[in-house]
Amino acid sequence: MENTNPENKPAEVPPVKAPESAPVVKQAPDGKPIIAKPITRPVEAPLPKEEGMDRRSFVKWLTIGWAAFAAVVAGYGTLMLRFLFPNVLFEPKQSFNAGVVDDYVIGEVSERFKERYGVWIVRDSEKIFALSTVCTHLGCTPNWLSNEQKYKCPCHGSGFYKNGVNFEGPAPRPLERFKIALSDDGDIIIDKSKKFQEEKGEWSDPESFLLA
Repeated sequence: MENTNPENKPAEVPPVKAPESAPVVKQAPDGKPIIAKPITRPVEAPLPKEEGMDRRSFVKWLTIGWAAFAAVVAGYGTLMLRFLFPNVLFEPKQSFNAGVVDDYVIGEVSERFKERYGVWIVRDSEKIFALSTVCTHLGCTPNWLSNEQKYKCPCHGSGFYKNGVNFEGPAPRPLERFKIALSDDGDIIIDKSKKFQEEKGEWSDPESFLLA
């Protein structure tokens, strides 16, 4: 038979591959065959697909977004209005009607207008005057102690006589007096816009007291 291979090389025979799933057969020392099962890898489960945003979630987030936007717009609107309108301070009324002279007892300190107007009205045997309830030390509000017949500041211990003169503690000067006058109807009118200081000799001013 004629050789068709010009180089006289034996023809290559492709190797025969065993199927991957075929078991591998080995022989034990006692002659019994050992069948090795092929290693199989578990098939990984496919990852779940991401679900898109449904209509309800979209509406929810859209509503939240608009609410946040509206809040920001409202905040800026408030700031704009703040610049358009000036500040207005509503201070307590500086003058008020304190009744008539007979409403006050000689030798007593009236606290009727302490809370609302910051004023004590004092009547002695000769006159009526209005004292400020502001301590001349650091601006605290003293208390009238009727048993001790003095005003006592709870902050730093300043003490004042009934007429307002300081005598103990760090207060540097007496309490201030306010303008007091009688109206045409005989009512007592206190005007807090005008003050009188004892250390300046202003307590002798006729507007700082009423003759009783």
